[in-house]
Amino acid sequence: MLKQIKKGIVFSLSSLMLLSSFSIVGRAEEVGAPPVAKEDVIEFTDIPEGLANEISQGTAESANYTKGASLGKFQLVGYSGDGMTYSGAATKANHTIAADLTVLPLGTKVFVGDTVYTVEDIGSAVKGKMIDIYFSTMAEARALTNAGRVYSEVFVALPKK
Repeated sequence: MLKQIKKGIVFSLSSLMLLSSFSIVGRAEEVGAPPVAKEDVIEFTDIPEGLANEISQGTAESANYTKGASLGKFQLVGYSGDGMTYSGAATKANHTIAADLTVLPLGTKVFVGDTVYTVEDIGSAVKGKMIDIYFSTMAEARALTNAGRVYSEVFVALPKK
Protein backbone atom coordinates (compact mmCIF):
# COMPACT_ATOMS: atom_id res chain seq x y z
CA MET A 1 0.00 0.00 0.00
CA LEU A 2 2.80 2.40 0.91
CA LYS A 3 4.56 1.66 -2.40
CA GLN A 4 1.41 2.57 -4.33
CA ILE A 5 1.11 5.87 -2.47
CA LYS A 6 4.77 6.67 -3.18
CA LYS A 7 4.29 5.81 -6.87
CA GLY A 8 1.22 8.07 -6.98
CA ILE A 9 3.12 10.96 -5.42
CA VAL A 10 6.09 10.49 -7.76
CA PHE A 11 3.75 10.34 -10.77
CA SER A 12 1.92 13.51 -9.64
CA LEU A 13 5.16 15.42 -9.10
CA SER A 14 6.55 14.23 -12.45
CA SER A 15 3.38 15.34 -14.22
CA LEU A 16 3.50 18.72 -12.50
CA MET A 17 7.13 19.24 -13.52
CA LEU A 18 6.36 18.27 -17.11
CA LEU A 19 3.43 20.67 -17.31
CA SER A 20 5.42 23.52 -15.77
CA SER A 21 8.19 23.08 -18.34
CA PHE A 22 5.96 24.18 -21.22
CA SER A 23 6.28 27.81 -22.25
CA ILE A 24 3.76 30.16 -20.76
CA VAL A 25 1.49 31.63 -23.37
CA GLY A 26 0.48 35.27 -22.95
CA ARG A 27 -3.27 35.50 -22.89
CA ALA A 28 -5.73 38.38 -22.65
CA GLU A 29 -7.69 36.61 -19.93
CA GLU A 30 -6.65 37.07 -16.33
CA VAL A 31 -6.47 34.18 -13.91
CA GLY A 32 -9.88 33.59 -12.39
CA ALA A 33 -11.71 35.71 -14.95
CA PRO A 34 -14.84 34.15 -16.41
CA PRO A 35 -14.50 32.78 -19.95
CA VAL A 36 -15.28 35.23 -22.73
CA ALA A 37 -17.97 34.31 -25.22
CA LYS A 38 -16.80 34.11 -28.82
CA GLU A 39 -19.05 37.00 -29.86
CA ASP A 40 -17.41 39.21 -27.17
CA VAL A 41 -13.89 38.72 -28.54
CA ILE A 42 -12.50 41.73 -30.36
CA GLU A 43 -10.69 40.71 -33.51
CA PHE A 44 -8.08 42.94 -35.13
CA THR A 45 -7.01 42.58 -38.72
CA ASP A 46 -3.68 44.19 -37.94
CA ILE A 47 -1.31 44.59 -35.02
CA PRO A 48 -2.52 47.13 -32.40
CA GLU A 49 -0.73 50.49 -32.63
CA GLY A 50 0.96 50.12 -29.24
CA LEU A 51 2.83 47.04 -30.44
CA ALA A 52 3.10 47.93 -34.11
CA ASN A 53 6.32 49.86 -33.48
CA GLU A 54 7.85 47.01 -31.49
CA ILE A 55 7.00 44.33 -34.03
CA SER A 56 7.37 46.50 -37.12
CA GLN A 57 10.66 48.18 -36.21
CA GLY A 58 12.65 45.44 -37.85
CA THR A 59 15.99 44.09 -36.69
CA ALA A 60 19.51 43.96 -38.05
CA GLU A 61 18.64 40.52 -39.42
CA SER A 62 15.69 42.04 -41.31
CA ALA A 63 18.08 44.06 -43.45
CA ASN A 64 19.39 40.80 -44.94
CA TYR A 65 15.97 39.62 -46.13
CA THR A 66 13.22 40.77 -48.44
CA LYS A 67 9.52 39.94 -48.27
CA GLY A 68 8.54 37.04 -50.48
CA ALA A 69 5.13 35.47 -51.06
CA SER A 70 2.34 36.02 -48.58
CA LEU A 71 1.47 33.02 -46.44
CA GLY A 72 -1.85 34.61 -45.48
CA LYS A 73 -3.20 36.01 -42.23
CA PHE A 74 -2.03 34.33 -39.03
CA GLN A 75 -3.31 34.81 -35.50
CA LEU A 76 -0.57 36.25 -33.28
CA VAL A 77 -0.10 35.43 -29.61
CA GLY A 78 2.85 36.02 -27.30
CA TYR A 79 4.86 34.06 -24.79
CA SER A 80 7.85 34.61 -22.54
CA GLY A 81 10.05 32.73 -20.13
CA ASP A 82 13.73 31.99 -20.56
CA GLY A 83 14.67 28.60 -21.78
CA MET A 84 15.51 26.38 -24.65
CA THR A 85 13.29 26.06 -27.69
CA TYR A 86 12.15 22.84 -29.33
CA SER A 87 15.01 23.26 -31.83
CA GLY A 88 17.58 23.52 -29.02
CA ALA A 89 18.28 27.24 -29.49
CA ALA A 90 17.85 29.70 -26.62
CA THR A 91 14.77 31.92 -26.79
CA LYS A 92 15.47 35.39 -28.15
CA ALA A 93 13.15 38.42 -28.46
CA ASN A 94 12.59 39.78 -31.99
CA HIS A 95 13.78 36.45 -33.36
CA THR A 96 12.08 33.33 -31.90
CA ILE A 97 8.57 32.19 -32.77
CA ALA A 98 6.62 29.03 -32.12
CA ALA A 99 4.46 27.60 -34.90
CA ASP A 100 2.59 24.51 -36.01
CA LEU A 101 5.36 22.56 -37.74
CA THR A 102 2.92 21.22 -40.32
CA VAL A 103 2.36 24.82 -41.47
CA LEU A 104 5.81 26.37 -40.85
CA PRO A 105 8.69 23.88 -40.42
CA LEU A 106 11.56 24.47 -37.99
CA GLY A 107 14.05 27.01 -39.31
CA THR A 108 11.54 28.81 -41.53
CA LYS A 109 12.12 32.57 -41.58
CA VAL A 110 9.09 34.81 -41.95
CA PHE A 111 8.26 38.51 -41.86
CA VAL A 112 5.68 39.66 -39.30
CA GLY A 113 5.49 43.40 -39.85
CA ASP A 114 9.05 44.44 -40.67
CA THR A 115 10.74 41.93 -38.39
CA VAL A 116 12.17 38.60 -39.51
CA TYR A 117 11.37 35.77 -37.10
CA THR A 118 12.65 32.19 -37.14
CA VAL A 119 10.51 29.18 -36.27
CA GLU A 120 12.45 27.59 -33.42
CA ASP A 121 9.72 26.46 -31.05
CA ILE A 122 6.37 24.70 -30.83
CA GLY A 123 3.50 25.14 -28.43
CA SER A 124 0.76 22.79 -27.34
CA ALA A 125 -1.90 25.37 -28.26
CA VAL A 126 -0.24 26.58 -31.47
CA LYS A 127 -2.28 24.97 -34.24
CA GLY A 128 -2.79 25.91 -37.88
CA LYS A 129 -2.25 29.52 -38.91
CA MET A 130 -1.09 30.75 -35.52
CA ILE A 131 2.27 32.23 -34.51
CA ASP A 132 3.43 32.51 -30.91
CA ILE A 133 6.00 35.34 -30.71
CA TYR A 134 8.62 35.23 -27.96
CA PHE A 135 8.92 38.43 -25.87
CA SER A 136 11.45 39.32 -23.16
CA THR A 137 8.74 39.87 -20.55
CA MET A 138 5.29 38.48 -19.86
CA ALA A 139 3.90 42.03 -19.84
CA GLU A 140 4.98 42.48 -23.49
CA ALA A 141 3.55 39.07 -24.41
CA ARG A 142 0.20 39.84 -22.80
CA ALA A 143 0.08 43.30 -24.38
CA LEU A 144 -0.13 41.71 -27.81
CA THR A 145 -3.52 40.13 -27.10
CA ASN A 146 -4.84 42.38 -24.32
CA ALA A 147 -7.62 43.88 -26.42
CA GLY A 148 -8.56 40.73 -28.32
CA ARG A 149 -7.41 38.46 -31.10
CA VAL A 150 -4.70 39.87 -33.35
CA TYR A 151 -4.14 38.83 -36.95
CA SER A 152 -1.35 39.89 -39.28
CA GLU A 153 -0.29 38.97 -42.78
CA VAL A 154 2.86 36.86 -42.76
CA PHE A 155 5.39 36.73 -45.60
CA VAL A 156 8.21 34.35 -46.46
CA ALA A 157 11.61 35.94 -45.73
CA LEU A 158 13.89 35.58 -48.74
CA PRO A 159 17.64 36.20 -48.39
CA LYS A 160 18.87 39.25 -50.31
CA LYS A 161 21.38 38.46 -53.00
